[in-house]
Amino acid sequence: MSYNPTAEDLAYILASDGERFSAHDRRLLENEIGKAFQRRSDNGASNLESPVMRNWANRWVEQGGNGGQPLARSPIPPEPGSDPTLDPDFAAACVECQSNEPCCLISGSISDSTDSTRKITWPPAMAESDEQGIAATTLLVVAKEIEGMHLLSKVQVEWEGQRCQAGHYDRPRMETTGLTNGRSRIEEKQVEVATGYQQALYVSLALRNYVPENVLYALFAMDAVLAIASAVKGRQGASFTPYQCISDTAMGVPCQVIPLPYAKLDGKLELATRINFTTAGVSASAEAKGTLTGQYGADELTAEGSAGGSANTGQAIDSGKEAPGLVGTMASIIDRMDHYVFVGNRQRQELDRTQYASGIQLSKSLTFEPKGFELTAVTGSPDLQLAISSLESTLSIGVSGKLDFIDALAYGFSGPGARVIQEARARMAAGEHVKAKLQAELEVAATGSLRHTIDSGVSITIPANGNLEAAYAGIQQQFGGELKINGTAEIAIQVSTEVWVFSAKAGASGSLHTAWIWAMRMHEGERQRRYEFEGVVLTLTAYAEVRVGNDNDNIRQTGFNFGGESSAEAQAGDLYGKVRQHISSSQTAAERMAQERPDAPARGTDYSIWSPEVTEWQTY
Repeated sequence: MSYNPTAEDLAYILASDGERFSAHDRRLLENEIGKAFQRRSDNGASNLESPVMRNWANRWVEQGGNGGQPLARSPIPPEPGSDPTLDPDFAAACVECQSNEPCCLISGSISDSTDSTRKITWPPAMAESDEQGIAATTLLVVAKEIEGMHLLSKVQVEWEGQRCQAGHYDRPRMETTGLTNGRSRIEEKQVEVATGYQQALYVSLALRNYVPENVLYALFAMDAVLAIASAVKGRQGASFTPYQCISDTAMGVPCQVIPLPYAKLDGKLELATRINFTTAGVSASAEAKGTLTGQYGADELTAEGSAGGSANTGQAIDSGKEAPGLVGTMASIIDRMDHYVFVGNRQRQELDRTQYASGIQLSKSLTFEPKGFELTAVTGSPDLQLAISSLESTLSIGVSGKLDFIDALAYGFSGPGARVIQEARARMAAGEHVKAKLQAELEVAATGSLRHTIDSGVSITIPANGNLEAAYAGIQQQFGGELKINGTAEIAIQVSTEVWVFSAKAGASGSLHTAWIWAMRMHEGERQRRYEFEGVVLTLTAYAEVRVGNDNDNIRQTGFNFGGESSAEAQAGDLYGKVRQHISSSQTAAERMAQERPDAPARGTDYSIWSPEVTEWQTY
C-alpha cells in the first residue's frame, strides 16, 4: 500500500462505512483514533500513528471496503475550496458543480403537518407583507399536541436533489436546532419532526399550592399569546439550514419554525389566595370561581378549583424555575416574602421561643375576564390569527404582619459589641435564659395593583415575516401598574447592661425604611416588568452601658399570632370576602406608612443588613 492512512482517514471510514466492523472492533478503532489525536496534542508528530492506522485500513479493505482494493489516496472526498475557481480534484469528482450555484440540494420546503398549504420554501418566496423585499423564511405553527413534557407542533421537511457526487456521505443535509428529540441534522429527503418546549406549567409545579391548576393554565395561555411578538423576535423554536458543498444565498438561508400554544378563552375568573409566612413554615389556601372556559395547548380549562398546602420556610417556591408572565410575578412575590422570612430568622420555630418571630399574611385577588380570545393558524399562509373581543385583568395584594430580621442584624452587624449580640441571640434561640432584648422587625403593608385591559373587538393577523408592531397596533390595550410592600423598622437591642441604639435609613423611593416593588409597563409594543428591593441599612447612633433592675429578662412566647382568622375553620369560610377585607386594610396601612416622614438622617456608622436588589426592565 503506497498511501499511509491517517487518523482522519479512519475517522471518515468509521463514520461512513463503519458497519463493516463488529461492534467490538468499532469501539477499539474509536479508542485508537482518540489516542492518535491525543498523542499529536501531547507530543506533536508520532511514529505510532502510521502503522496502527495502516493496520486498521487493511482490515477495512479485507472486509470489502474501497471495493477490496488497497488505498491509493485518502478516502475523504475533496472539498470545493474557498476560491471562486473550484479545487481541481473536486471539479473532477463532481463535473456538474458550478461555483456559487447549489450543487445537490436544489429546492425544499417545511410545511405544517396539520395543513400542507401552510409552508415556507427554499428558495424562499417573497412574503405577503406591507414591507417590500422580505423573504418568507419563518413559519408560525400552533402547538396542540403533548409528548412527554413537551407541548409541540409537527412539521414536514422535504428537499429535492441528489446525493453528493463528490462522495461526502453526509451531504446534502439539513442542520437543525430546537427539535424536541434533540436531533441536529436531517439527511432523509422527507421526514416529519417536532418542535416545541416544556410546558410552562411543568416548571411551576410548586405554584399549585397557591394557585389552582386550571387558573395556571388560563394565565399561561393569556401570557403566551400576548408575548407572541417577543417569541418571534427572539427566534424561539426550531431552525433548519441546508448544508452542501456549494450553495448560493437563496439555498443557504436558514428557515425558522416557531411554535405557539393554542389558546382559547372566554368567560370570567375570580381568584382569592391567602398565604401565611412564619418562622415555623408556610401555609396557603386558594379558591377560584367563575364562568371561564377554554383550552391551553391540549388541555381543557374551567374556572373553578381550589389549592392549598404547606411548605418549610425558605422552600415555598423553587426559585430556580421562574414562571413567565403574570404567574411569574405572583411567584416572585411569594418567593421574596418567603426568602426574607427565612434569612431574617434562621432558627426553627419549635426551638426558637423568643418573642420575635416572623408572621406575615399575604392576600392576593385576581379578576380575569377574556372574551372571544383565540389563536388559530391561517390556511395557505405561514401566519397566525388572533381574535380578541376584550380582556380585563386586575391583580391586587394585601400584606400585614411583622418580618423578624434579628439574625440578619446579629450576623450583619460588625460594630462594637457585635460578638455579644451574636452570642446572646444563639443562646436565646437555643432556649437558654438570657437577660436580653433583641428586637429587629419590619412592619409590612402593601398597596397598588396591576391592570391589563384590551378593548379591540378585532381579529389581527400575526405575520410570520413582517412588522409585528404594526400588527399589534390594531389592539387597543392598557397595561401597567405597581405593587409595593412597604416596611417600617422597629429595633431595640439590649444585652444585660449593654445597649445599642440603631435607626433605619429611608428607602430609595421615599419609603419610610424599605420597600419591595414589582412594576409593569408597556414599552415599544411589549409588556415589561421590573423588580426592586430597597434593602435595609441601619445606622448605629449610640452604644453604651446602662444600669438595669433585676427583673430584666427575656420574654418567651410562641411567636407572631395571626389570631382566629387564620384557623382552618375561618379559612373554610368566605375566602373572597376575607381577602378583599385584608387588601383594603393593608392599603390603608401602606398609605399611612407612606405619609409618615422619615427621621432626619442620623449621625453614626451605617451597616447594610440586606443589600438592595434591582433588575432591569424585562420583556415577558
